[in-house]
Amino acid sequence: MNNDEPIQLRQQEEESVHFLDYWQILFSRKEIVIAVSLMMIITGIVITRQMPRVYSDSALIQVQGATPDINVFQQAYYRYDPIFLKTQFEIIKSRKIIEAVVRRERLDDILGMAYGWKNTRTAATTFDNTVKLIQNKVSLNIRRDTELIEISVRLDKPDTKDGEAATVAARIANAIAEEFQWQSQQASKNAAEEALRDLNAEIEKMNRDIFAAEEKLNQMREKHGITLLSDIDTGTATIRSSIARLTEEASRALRESEIKKYKYEKIVELSPTEAAGTLGITMGDISLQPLLAEKQKLEMQAIVQEQAGLGSQHPGVIQNQTLLREITSRIDERVAQIKLGLKIDYEQAQAEYDMYAARLAEEKNKEMELSSGASLELYKTQKDIEAMRSSRDILKQKLVFESVATKIPTTSVQVVEEAKTPETPIPVSPNFALNITLSVVAGLFLSVVLAFFVEYLDTTIKGVDDIEKYLNSNVLGVIPQRMRTLSDADARPKHSEVYRVLRMNIKSSPKFGDGKIILFTSASAGEGKSLTSFNLAYVCAQVDEKVLLIDSDLHRPRLHNIFNVDNSIGISNVIVGEATLDEAIVKSEHPNLDFLPSGRIASASVYGLMDTDEMKAILEEARQRYDRVIMDAPPMVGVSDTAQLVRICDGVALVVQHRKYPRALCKRARDMVTSMGGNLLGVVLNNVDASHDYSSYYYEHEYYYYYYTHDSDGRSKRTGRGKSKS
Repeated sequence: MNNDEPIQLRQQEEESVHFLDYWQILFSRKEIVIAVSLMMIITGIVITRQMPRVYSDSALIQVQGATPDINVFQQAYYRYDPIFLKTQFEIIKSRKIIEAVVRRERLDDILGMAYGWKNTRTAATTFDNTVKLIQNKVSLNIRRDTELIEISVRLDKPDTKDGEAATVAARIANAIAEEFQWQSQQASKNAAEEALRDLNAEIEKMNRDIFAAEEKLNQMREKHGITLLSDIDTGTATIRSSIARLTEEASRALRESEIKKYKYEKIVELSPTEAAGTLGITMGDISLQPLLAEKQKLEMQAIVQEQAGLGSQHPGVIQNQTLLREITSRIDERVAQIKLGLKIDYEQAQAEYDMYAARLAEEKNKEMELSSGASLELYKTQKDIEAMRSSRDILKQKLVFESVATKIPTTSVQVVEEAKTPETPIPVSPNFALNITLSVVAGLFLSVVLAFFVEYLDTTIKGVDDIEKYLNSNVLGVIPQRMRTLSDADARPKHSEVYRVLRMNIKSSPKFGDGKIILFTSASAGEGKSLTSFNLAYVCAQVDEKVLLIDSDLHRPRLHNIFNVDNSIGISNVIVGEATLDEAIVKSEHPNLDFLPSGRIASASVYGLMDTDEMKAILEEARQRYDRVIMDAPPMVGVSDTAQLVRICDGVALVVQHRKYPRALCKRARDMVTSMGGNLLGVVLNNVDASHDYSSYYYEHEYYYYYYTHDSDGRSKRTGRGKSKS
């Protein structure tokens, strides 16, 4: 088994308990939840019925850029522009549009009468109020990813049964759409006409400027005597072409001259023999190769002759030396010829470059002389005239296009759907279903918040967990509401099981041990200790225990009423010696149950009777004669008798009524028991409302109860749940 599974199970159980705790709070405060929810629902219904009926109607228009219905000169492209549509929003709701609609439909008369302005204010004020009203009642909405704008008008007046407000709303929506369409067309038409007038004026101005520039050009030609071959010729075109050609030739000649000069200078630096060896590589001349081969052969032969020991006068040696000198002379003579040829070639290339450079300088001087004078000014004037003619021609073409486009109908705003009033108008507000739903939601929310707030302010004992947490004590039993005395004929038999559990918990408590005397007390009056002590005594008697029930509450005795006996003689009389114990004890209908009333004494004060040797003697005698002695004592807080009794009893059970007194008071009572030396066995939670705290008990059809076991330190813990069918 996975070790994480127990941890996960515990976490799930804690989360479940946590949720049930919240649900139990709501369940226990269900009156608040129901009351607040009903109040909110009723309030929502009343307000909804009092709200004026609002009618709405809408017109749908298409708004796009001002483009002609037929594109003559260029193709139209669709482009969604949300900024453009939002701008149209402001135009539609502008005062200019609304004022025109008010005048056109005479809405100041209709709405002024309905809203009470007509007879109480001036015509100007009525008109202004009507315009502002319509601006507030008109709402605009863009259909998603379209050019469609929905114009909606909401009116609550004139408020008549036949829905006249719906008819007026439809008239206003249609009037706004039509007025916006007409004004958009007029604005587009006026703008186009104004643009054409401005364009025509600009073309006329450019014609005047071109005429003045042409006059200036003619005067310059006549003044300087320049004859032009074309409209753009200034006399420098031919010279510039020659300069370009000469520049190219001079560059080529200079490159060739530099290469030939380099070759010549390198050959001159070498000896004839070195030059002869490199000519084949540098010049590509192989004419010396046979001579060089022959010379190398003769030199090898001379070495062989010398190694053979032949002298210089040997005929073979002499012949070989003669041939070697002839070959060397021929090689030197050929090298000299090649060097001379390289020199001449270099000098020719240099002369060619010098010629091109001189001609280029002459042409540049001519071009500079011509360009620096009238030709430059003439050229600039011609360029200006050319630019002005080009701009004028573009404007003329634009004028023709726009003139034709202006004559073609332009549709920027189109009414797609008019507002129509149905035969039976239905108001859009108030929305009864929505308002009631919101009231229910708001009521539930506020009631839940209020329930938790009241629960937060409630400091009483709310359950078993509060006893263990705040009183730091174990729980002996949980008593539900509507308990009767078990001797009553109308008492439910199943209720006795609660006190059987209480008896077993007290009997099995390690703190009580073999004790017999148990005292029931509470923090304050009215917490149910008398009924609890009687029913416990009755249950103990049913299991054949001989029980004595003592009413030790001398201030507010109640047990004699339950037994329906006289209270004139009781324990107080025994203590002061006015009666014996046997005389004071009353036999009940149950053979195992005896009752000792509180009694009445002649003395005016009963304080101090419990802290006497006689009281101890009475309890000691009862211990000897009975199996169980149960005492109903006064509350701990405010009465000193109980503080004296807790010391002489075997065990004390503190009765706490569910949701009645603050936790601090209950804690004080518990502290008083322990501080006085009492043996506190635990707490009995009494009068638990099953309809509020269902987690503790279910009554009516089934009965659940908690039972407790005790650990080594005497604290009880809940170990399970039992069920008893009714």
